[in-house]
Amino acid sequence: MTCVRRRLPILTDFLGPSMQPIEPGSDVLARAGDPLPDLSAGFPVVRPREIALMFSGGVDSTATAAILSERYDKVHLVTYRNGYGHYYHHRTRERVDELNARLGDKFVWTLISVKDHFDEILVKKVMEDYRQYKSGFIWFMGCKMAMHMRSIVYALEHGLTHSTDGSNSDTDEMVEQSLLSLSLIRFFYEDHGVEFGTPVYDVQRAESRELIRDLGLKMGVQVMDRHLCIQPTCLAGELYYLPYLFFNKPVQHDEELVSRFIEEKGAICREVMLDYFNGKGVDLDALLADRKRQIEAIEEA
Repeated sequence: MTCVRRRLPILTDFLGPSMQPIEPGSDVLARAGDPLPDLSAGFPVVRPREIALMFSGGVDSTATAAILSERYDKVHLVTYRNGYGHYYHHRTRERVDELNARLGDKFVWTLISVKDHFDEILVKKVMEDYRQYKSGFIWFMGCKMAMHMRSIVYALEHGLTHSTDGSNSDTDEMVEQSLLSLSLIRFFYEDHGVEFGTPVYDVQRAESRELIRDLGLKMGVQVMDRHLCIQPTCLAGELYYLPYLFFNKPVQHDEELVSRFIEEKGAICREVMLDYFNGKGVDLDALLADRKRQIEAIEEA
C-alpha cells in the first residue's frame, strides 16, 4: 500500500540524504516557531510552563501533544532523524501545522539529526555489540537512547524542566517502549535535572484515536492497529517488528541484556553530551548547577 505524498515547497529536501543543518556546526535540520538557543550570553532561564515532547506525528505522540497543550503554555515538539533508512519527516511537519491550526499556535517544532550521536553510541561498534548481545534490539534501543540523550540536551538548552514521549503500553513489545527501558531512561533524565514522563502510556489507543478524530486531524491509512502515512518511516524498524505486525508474534527481549545495554550506552551518552556542550563552550556541570538553583528558587516562591 502506498501513501499519496503532498509536496510543500519548504519541504522539498525532507526526504533525501542531502539535508543540511540550518546553521554550520549544528545538528538542527529545520525549526519552526522559535530561534535556536544561544548559550553564549549565559545559561538559559528555566521555563516551567513549557515542556518538550519527542514527536513523530503518529497516534500516540499526537494525542500526547493535544493533552499537554491543555496543561502548558507552550509545547516543544522535537523530531529526530537517525540517518539510516529514516524517511518522510515532512509528514511530521504537516501534523505540527494541523495542531497549531486546531489548538491555537501552542507548538514549536524542531527536526534534529542524531546520526552523529547514534554513530558514537552504537553504529561505530555495532558488530562488536551484536556479538555481545546477540539480538537486533541493540539497533532500536541505541537509536532511541541517542534521541533521549538529545532530548535532555534540548531541555537543558531551552530551560525546560520536563520532557515526555508518546510511549504506550499497546506497543510495549517494542524494546524501547517496555516498562524496563522507560524506567531506566527516566533515571538518566533525572540525573541531568529533567523530569521525564509518558502521559499516554496507560491510555487505550481507542481513546487517542477518538481525541484525534474530535480535533479533525488526519488519521492516515489504518492497517490493523497501525496508522500509516502520518509519521516518518524507519525501514529497519518495519523489518524487525514485521512478525508482530502481521502474525501477532512479538519479538522476545532478555530483560537482563536490555538493562545491561542501557547501562553501558548510558555512560557513552554522558560522554557525548559533554562533548556537545564543550563544543559550544559551555561547562555542563555549571549549567546544571545554575539550573538547580533556579528550580529551587521557583519551588520556594
